[in-house]
Amino acid sequence: MTALHHVPDTTTRPSPKASAAQAIRLVAEREITTRAKTRSFVVSTVLLMVVIIAGAIVINLLAGGEDVEKVAVVGQPAVVTESIVAIGDSAGTTIATEPVDTIEQARSRVTDGDVAAALVPGETPGSYVILSKDGADPAVEGPIRTAVSQAGIADALAARGVDAASLPAVDISVTQLQPAHPDEGERLVIALVGVVLLITAIMMGGTMVAVGVVEEKTSRVVELLLATIKPLHLLWGKIIGIGTVALAQVVLLGATALIAGTATGILTLPGAAVGMFAAVIAWFVLGFLFFASLYAATGAIVSRQEELSSASFPLTVLAMAVMYAGIFGVQALDSTLIKVLSWIPPFSAALMPMRIASGDTDTLQIVLTFLIMAVVCALATWVAARIYQRSILRTGSRLGWGEVLKLAR
Repeated sequence: MTALHHVPDTTTRPSPKASAAQAIRLVAEREITTRAKTRSFVVSTVLLMVVIIAGAIVINLLAGGEDVEKVAVVGQPAVVTESIVAIGDSAGTTIATEPVDTIEQARSRVTDGDVAAALVPGETPGSYVILSKDGADPAVEGPIRTAVSQAGIADALAARGVDAASLPAVDISVTQLQPAHPDEGERLVIALVGVVLLITAIMMGGTMVAVGVVEEKTSRVVELLLATIKPLHLLWGKIIGIGTVALAQVVLLGATALIAGTATGILTLPGAAVGMFAAVIAWFVLGFLFFASLYAATGAIVSRQEELSSASFPLTVLAMAVMYAGIFGVQALDSTLIKVLSWIPPFSAALMPMRIASGDTDTLQIVLTFLIMAVVCALATWVAARIYQRSILRTGSRLGWGEVLKLAR
């Protein structure tokens, strides 16, 4: 009699439901591990770091030398040439005078572009001519005119027996009604770079979220995942995981830029730079969360990747509008339009860091706009979650936006 052997039961049984925190953590870890180890992510990150470092070096080399405007002078006393240099320095323009022997030599120097301008005697005694190639720079012409006028006045007073040095000096002071911030330029550059990185992360990270949702949906992997994980937990895990990768990339690139800028002398106030970078990161998190959740919902309403581009087109247009608002808005941060847009999400994610950088806002506005952006992000994620939960298992033709809005109710 043949002995009966026990055959183990190998039927796959669904594992018990994981807790919300555990499920989200597991999905996020899977996304982080998968995305961070891809060759394209590593190569693109390294290349961007190299570009940032090389850019800082090139900018430092181009801006390293002090601009010196050369002025050729024919037959002028030393007091005039010295006065041109002194007046230029007081106006913020470095001028070096170059004595030449003849007017023809001065003309040649100007024509060849060796000097910015030349001061030569005129046809009548006491007259002067400023030679320039295609129009003298006011920063150069102004000191020349002032120096010649001062010399003429001194000569006229001396002819009448008056020593110009004995005249009382005129006391002129400057009062700034709106004092400039010495680090404003650096802070604005950091904020503008943050906008570019935010849009890059949105376009890349948001697309990764949407593509990941579609891939799981078309391959039916999502059905296996939802056997143990709730749709909402799967959505949050994907957003947090891919968002963490995007944020880590931004922090790494930002830190590289800060270190390179400080090392090359482009950033002279690292304390202000670090504080501005922290503000950029805070707004980056909200901006990415807003778009990533909507991209995830977009991925859930389509059944094929070919449909994803057209479905996500409205989000792409909105992201580009945010980017252009930041790029062009930096030139008019005090305009009514930019001030109004900075209160409207998601534009506030790009514009408020710039207004903070320029000092064109106060603490109350910063807190209120941040809270408004946070509330809108919460609303966007709630709507996206409802769409995701009700669409992720649906197959067939792409849902219209009218049907999508009904799903969100």
